[in-house]
Amino acid sequence: MGKMRRMNFYKIAKKIKQVLIISAGALALAACATTPVDDTLNSRLTQPGSPTAEVPIDAGDIAIAGQYAAHSIRDLPQVINAPKPLLVQFTGVTSIINGPVDTQPYTDLLRDRLVVGSHEKLRYVEHELPPLVLAKPKKIKSKKDLPPPVEVNSDPDYQVLAELRGNFNDDLYKIQIQFVDFHTGEVLFNGLYRIRKEMPSPSSPQTTITTQTIEAPTGQSPETGAPTPPPAQAPPQDSPPPAPPNSPAPSSSSE
Repeated sequence: MGKMRRMNFYKIAKKIKQVLIISAGALALAACATTPVDDTLNSRLTQPGSPTAEVPIDAGDIAIAGQYAAHSIRDLPQVINAPKPLLVQFTGVTSIINGPVDTQPYTDLLRDRLVVGSHEKLRYVEHELPPLVLAKPKKIKSKKDLPPPVEVNSDPDYQVLAELRGNFNDDLYKIQIQFVDFHTGEVLFNGLYRIRKEMPSPSSPQTTITTQTIEAPTGQSPETGAPTPPPAQAPPQDSPPPAPPNSPAPSSSSE
């Protein structure tokens, strides 16, 4: 009787141990699922606050995110109160996603939205300012008609930084867009958006060019196709008829 009780006790204790192990595993998985992951490692952008506390705006795609950012940048006091268009440098979207990502589609769409949304308050340049080329006007009535000069070697006033981050296998990425003072490094605008993954840029198709010799029809020039006159034929030469056989040779003296 006592032996049966001890066996039942061991079975109950074993079951309790199994239940505790399963519960501990479930709690660990739940903790991992609820703990936010810091995806800003190796980022080149300044993080104003705690990266895990930032809640991205659901923008849908990169074009809408660029439109949101352009409107926010345009409403900054530094942009509204500027007496002339400001020079802004945008060198493209970078990525810290754990996998190879083609950033060119994101760069093209974001640049387009930024330029359109600036309403001529900002002048976006690439890596450096383009050279100034002025067409010579035909008639200049006064100096006011000349376009204002641009200093090619001057630095931009601000720069736009954009960075993709997230998990490579996910369907949604995050993009952080900042508007930064080029000289002081002060971040005047910081936006975080959740966007869907863009398709890579299709490679340009290769065109195979073959050459074929086409002979021009008879009577046409192979260069221009114009009709050509027929070749001149040599006039026939008159030849004396053959002498009949056994005919006497003509006499050289008359009788």
